[in-house]
Amino acid sequence: MAAVALLCASLPGDSASPKTAPRPDRKQDTAGSAAQARTREDARWLRTDADIPRRYRPLIIQAGTLCGLPEISPALVAGILEAESGFDAALSDPAKDEYGIARWTPRVLRYYLPPDRQHTVPRPPFSPEDSIAALGRMLCAVAPDLEGVPGDPGLNLAAAYRTATWIVQQQGPELRRVQPYLNRVRANVLRYSPSPDPA
Repeated sequence: MAAVALLCASLPGDSASPKTAPRPDRKQDTAGSAAQARTREDARWLRTDADIPRRYRPLIIQAGTLCGLPEISPALVAGILEAESGFDAALSDPAKDEYGIARWTPRVLRYYLPPDRQHTVPRPPFSPEDSIAALGRMLCAVAPDLEGVPGDPGLNLAAAYRTATWIVQQQGPELRRVQPYLNRVRANVLRYSPSPDPA
């Protein structure tokens, strides 16, 4: 088919009339424009060269911009996910009762699912869609409880996610146990945050 089209196009003196001229593929143009817009939006929130799996980036951006709080960002969400599982959606750790890309414990995940799904404890495996959205909801829910707590607000949220809100509020010795985790989240946030626009 392509060869026939090429042959017809190369015949001397043969020019297509405006009525028969091929029209641009508007669907293709629209898809290309949408992809460019997604790439621009993606670059606004996360480094495009970061090791964040592309299929999770829209979910991470949505979770990190859910409530518009400055301490919650897509880079923080991605940093937590990498520290929790290395972006492994199939993670299963029955010994700790933690599953999926965000290492949710079923009895805790329950409270951060949509309201119509909170009546029962969910059973693993947990989809990335559920896990990442729930992480965003959890960060938004506990952020007000950590206002005024000393330290980096984003890392305080990461610590609350890994331990408990009251542990972060009390700034007790339990926080020292998760310091390596917080160091990893901090390094991830720096790696994943978009470069500032040149002045």
